[in-house]
Amino acid sequence: MEEQMEALMRPTANELALAPELGVLAALDATLATTAHQLIAETPDLYSLELAARGEIPAPLTRKANSLIFRVGELRVEIREYRALAVDYDPPL
Repeated sequence: MEEQMEALMRPTANELALAPELGVLAALDATLATTAHQLIAETPDLYSLELAARGEIPAPLTRKANSLIFRVGELRVEIREYRALAVDYDPPL
């Protein structure tokens, strides 16, 4: 089973004019997505149904990779939420 990843964040020129930090966040988003894909590729036991069927606990490295992938997903969601707020932000006068 393959983990479903969101598309990379690509801020528009208008969004970058409003919130230049979105450029760095887009680079971070791409790095995080690449990291998650690499962890999935390098950890074959990550989604092993055989281990689960036998009731075996995954190896510590597999558990840590799973934890990192989960946190990567959370951080990518936070980046998208920040983007939405930054683009619509109207600073007080």
